[in-house]
Amino acid sequence: MTQSELGGLYSRDELQALLGSVGENVYINRSVVFYSPKNVHVGDNVRIDGFGILSAGAEGLIIDEHVHISAYCFLVGAGGRIHLQAFSGVASRSTLYTATDDFRDGYLTGPTIPGKYRNVRSGNITLGRHGLIGAGSIVLPGVTIGEGAAVGALSLVRKDVPSFAIVAGNPLRTLGHRNEERLRQLEHEFRSEKQAPRAD
Repeated sequence: MTQSELGGLYSRDELQALLGSVGENVYINRSVVFYSPKNVHVGDNVRIDGFGILSAGAEGLIIDEHVHISAYCFLVGAGGRIHLQAFSGVASRSTLYTATDDFRDGYLTGPTIPGKYRNVRSGNITLGRHGLIGAGSIVLPGVTIGEGAAVGALSLVRKDVPSFAIVAGNPLRTLGHRNEERLRQLEHEFRSEKQAPRAD
C-alpha cells in the first residue's frame, strides 16, 4: 500500500525535499510539525504519528531504523542532539528537552530574554537501541537511556538509565530488568527473516 493510499501522510518526495535525509518505508503524518527540518535525519522503517513537534538544533535530530514516535510527542533539540537508536520507541505525549532554564539564584527565563540574563542547562539526549519511553514521560537534557531500557509512563527522567533496566516514577526507581538474551535473539530472527529469499 502506498503512502497516498494510506492518506494523511507526507509523500516520499515531500520528505526528501523537507528533511536532511530520509530512508525507505517511512510514514509521517502530515500534522507533524518540523523546525529546522534539514537537521532531521530519518532511517528506514520509521513511523511518526500525528500532532507531534520535532525541533532539531544545530547538532541534529537523528532517528535510526525501526523507530516509532507516537502521537503528540514533542522533541526539542535546541540545546543538543537527540538520537533515537534502532528499534526504539517514544509513546504518546512524551517530551524530550535538550535545554531547560535553571531559574534558581534569580535568573530570568524564557526565549524572549537574552542569554546573559539566563542560566540554561543543555545537553544531548540518547535513547538506546530497543529503548522505550512510556506515555506522558519527560526526559531532561544530558540523559542517556541505555540499550533495551524501558521508562514507565508518566516518569521524569533526570539522570541516565542503565541498559535493560525498567524504571518508572518521579524520582525514578528501578522496577526490574528486561530479558537481554531474548531481545537480542528476537532481533536476530527478525533480521534473518527479512533477508531470507521469498519462495514463489
